[in-house]
Amino acid sequence: MIKNKAIEVISTFSGSELKEFSLFLESPYFNSNKSLIKLFGEIKKALLANKAENLTEEFLYGKIFKGKKYNYGIMKNLMSELFKQAEKFLVLNLNNRTIKETEQQLLLLEELERRGLDDNFKQVFTKTKDQIKAGKINTSYYQNLGRLFETAKDYHRNRSNVNEYSVNVLNVVEYTFPQIISMLADEYALQYTAEHSTNHKPETDLLKEFFKSINIEDFTKIVENSSIKNKEDILIRLHFIVMLTGGSDEVYYKLRDVVFANTEIYSNQMRYTIMNNYLLLYAEKRASEGSSEFFAEKFYLLKKLFTIVKMNKDGVGYIFLSTYLDTVLSGIRLGETEYASKFAEEYRKDIDPSVRDVAYRLARAYIFAAEKNYESSLKELARTEQADFHIKLRTKFLYLRCCYELSLFEQGFSMIDSFKKFLADTKELPPDFRRKLNDSCKSYFELFKISSSPEKYDSVKLDKQIAFVKASGINTKEWYLSKLEELKNKYY
Repeated sequence: MIKNKAIEVISTFSGSELKEFSLFLESPYFNSNKSLIKLFGEIKKALLANKAENLTEEFLYGKIFKGKKYNYGIMKNLMSELFKQAEKFLVLNLNNRTIKETEQQLLLLEELERRGLDDNFKQVFTKTKDQIKAGKINTSYYQNLGRLFETAKDYHRNRSNVNEYSVNVLNVVEYTFPQIISMLADEYALQYTAEHSTNHKPETDLLKEFFKSINIEDFTKIVENSSIKNKEDILIRLHFIVMLTGGSDEVYYKLRDVVFANTEIYSNQMRYTIMNNYLLLYAEKRASEGSSEFFAEKFYLLKKLFTIVKMNKDGVGYIFLSTYLDTVLSGIRLGETEYASKFAEEYRKDIDPSVRDVAYRLARAYIFAAEKNYESSLKELARTEQADFHIKLRTKFLYLRCCYELSLFEQGFSMIDSFKKFLADTKELPPDFRRKLNDSCKSYFELFKISSSPEKYDSVKLDKQIAFVKASGINTKEWYLSKLEELKNKYY
């Protein structure tokens, strides 16, 4: 197959999209070049027959211009035009799929105002305003209202309606402010997550500096004592900002209470965003700092998330693999293995199909290990494909745990050796993360050595290993320390 931009784009079309693109090209409104229709027809025929490798420019030219000598310039221009039409089709197709009724109404209002169709404008304006305000708060709620009143402002300005113009100026401000606050809060959450997952920080943290400069805590109190519209939503955003800029656990609980008291004002998508990007963000932060209170709180939030949010529906996509496994592991750690098992089964269907089987098998492996059925856990791990880096890490550490519990020391040592090689071959790892994984390897190696040859150790050496593990950030630290304590009580 020739390397061509038009064919590359068209080859991504589904069967229905190929049909729609045919109709698109056949419409005189979009295309008047009959040769272009013939060209696409031949490409389409080859793609549907899985014979794309037969497509050459000479072959296609012969099909379009039968009996004529191949002309490079003509063919180049045809391919270029086909590429442009394919791009236009993608945009049109995207718009048809994504432009919702509200967006269509807003576009219509702008055109009615431009054309001076006043009666129509007034009717559509009232209808659109009522529709938006009757809906739940979502990602475009304030933006849509701001745009609506911006259009009304322009309408009344162009007709010299001073009073109505002024009213709509105030309306624009009223809905622009919460839009700005919500955008800043959402971006702050994303920035925080990126910083802590990649260890990258901005040279100048403008968001944090901005919030510090305006004394966000005092401003929050002003909002609390006001009677502004959408007050609860604005307070949720402000409490979150206060919490991340140095607030206390007290602020977190205040935020949580306001969220849980007002979930009904939000769309399904926004509920997910606030639960995941606001509440869980802080709970995970505090849990990672060693807070047992917030580890339990994190599990509580995860359970709450799946009761108030419909997964894979209404703007919310598949469950993240990490969220699915975190829920299972949190349940196990807190002694709620039965819940973890039910959750793994019930929400299996809501995971992306590409990782669904992997996630489910790994979850089952963890549950079997929690039930001390280590043989079954190893069987599940053996059936778990390990394409993803983090899945590989999870399976390797769980494999080592199972080997230890079953006294499979040789298998354990072999896995540790392969793990070391795996880390050496994986070049692009943050230094702190690599250090943590290397410490985990060393610690597991020591654990296997102590258990298989306890006579070579004494209580002093064991206490040194315990101290090392406590000071480290190794994987499954609690389990590891419990095994060292067992060995200490047994042999020393």
